[in-house]
Amino acid sequence: MPIFGRDQRRLNGAAPTTADVREVRERAWAERFPGPSSLEDYRRGFLRFSPLFWDIVQSTQRDLLRLLTGRVPAELGVPAIFGLTVLFGRHPKADDATRAALGMIVNELSPGQARTLLVSLADAWQNAERRPYDQRGPQVAAEFAHALHRLELTHAEDDGVISSLSTLIGCDERED
Repeated sequence: MPIFGRDQRRLNGAAPTTADVREVRERAWAERFPGPSSLEDYRRGFLRFSPLFWDIVQSTQRDLLRLLTGRVPAELGVPAIFGLTVLFGRHPKADDATRAALGMIVNELSPGQARTLLVSLADAWQNAERRPYDQRGPQVAAEFAHALHRLELTHAEDDGVISSLSTLIGCDERED
């Protein structure tokens, strides 16, 4: 039995409901981001890269984990979180900037565009990992800015998300 006439609306060609849009978006994310993405997978991923106890990581990264678990595989999400952390390490409101950036990437961009930026963050963090901690932020910022610039040239900028992310990164660079 259709719930609230949902199937009937589809047959009549009515505009998709929020639930319909959510289903389509979840399928698109699942296609672009295959892999283990449970909270347990993130726990294992963080333990691989960090000596901190999981309770500490989970309490400090709760909002970021909520955006990524069940959606982005831990092997990509964990290094992306580390990338954002060093990117905004000197930002006056680092937690807010990190949460805003990840929220824009995950909630405002298409799965393909989000994947481009998350892979860029993860790669940038892994490339900067061997440097002294105070030199990691500028390297991650440069690589992430390059990925943002590439996306600016596409239709990804139609909603202004890419320029908002660029501004957020620019704020961080001025603080150095």
